[in-house]
Amino acid sequence: MERIDNQPSVGTPVPISNPALDPSTPQAQATAPAYTQPLETRSNKAFLVVDYIFWILVAVTLLRFAFKLIGANSHNAFVTLIFNFTDPVVNIFKGIVGDVTSGTMVIEFSSLISIVILWLIYKAALRLIVITK
Repeated sequence: MERIDNQPSVGTPVPISNPALDPSTPQAQATAPAYTQPLETRSNKAFLVVDYIFWILVAVTLLRFAFKLIGANSHNAFVTLIFNFTDPVVNIFKGIVGDVTSGTMVIEFSSLISIVILWLIYKAALRLIVITK
């Protein structure tokens, strides 16, 4: 096989003619939107606050879902704390879909719906922070 000299060989990097498209140039880094940058490089502390609040709410709501799923004792202090903490978020969505119950175990769909809605609010809040920055 004959190699054509004007074609780069496999594995040879092709230089980018537009410096704005080359991610290693300062020009491209200055024009990159804030939401595409890693979280650690963002100067806006609002991102961190929204992230912490979101992940705490999701983690506690997932604990609630797991406790309901395994039929945890609702008279336990820790389980009661988790249920009381998540009630304002989850109770909004009760009645949309009925819960599936078997003995003490419950598949609580309102918890799952609240996690999806929290995620949508989280994404909207991050986007709003980017727009207002």
